[in-house]
Amino acid sequence: MTKQTLIMGLLTGLLGFFGCNNKATDKTSQGDTSKVVTMNPNDILFTTSTLNNALPDFKEKTDTCAFFHEDEWRQVEFISKDQIISIDKEFVKIQDIYDNYSHDGGTYVGFKKVAVRDLITQPLSVDFSKLKSYLTDKDIKIQGLGLENNEGQVKDGFFFAVNGVNYYGLLDNNIVKTFCIYSADGDKELKEATNNLSKFLATEKLYLVDWRARKAFDETTIKTELVKEEK
Repeated sequence: MTKQTLIMGLLTGLLGFFGCNNKATDKTSQGDTSKVVTMNPNDILFTTSTLNNALPDFKEKTDTCAFFHEDEWRQVEFISKDQIISIDKEFVKIQDIYDNYSHDGGTYVGFKKVAVRDLITQPLSVDFSKLKSYLTDKDIKIQGLGLENNEGQVKDGFFFAVNGVNYYGLLDNNIVKTFCIYSADGDKELKEATNNLSKFLATEKLYLVDWRARKAFDETTIKTELVKEEK
């Protein structure tokens, strides 16, 4: 997808989470014209500070699907407010990565370790029709969901776009158990979505959590902090 991804509470260029950013290699095998390079494992840097501990289940591909990289799974998601203790505990784990295991490469930031989130297994529970009504009163085109590096499509997964904002999640008998934002076409589209998203958060008692930013937006701060106005 050639969209922009929500990171650090703002829209930024889509990062390439395909493997790792590495420092200079420490040696090359001798007598091998193909120049096979070996790496010191301690020099490998991850490109993301945190990952969810488990990917969803997959099934044979039967639908038209939207695809994005598996590392983006549940990085910006809606979570019930009654799970705030678990949210805060995960923030502490991620902050530790930034404080003690980050590497500033000048043009990039890498991480020697990754905080694996494992405390929130069911972020929310909302009727699918009701959820869609918060976002728009128009018909929504629903697609299947796929994750790169995984065969088939996500079982019970869905993906749709509303006014330039791209959402995805998991269903269980028409109840949404996971709901996330993948990207937006731009700051303008995301800003325009915040009124509807604020009502959604308030009524369903949810936060919108950006894990890499260690930020939980509520119905008030989503309007003032999700998209910063340029001065």
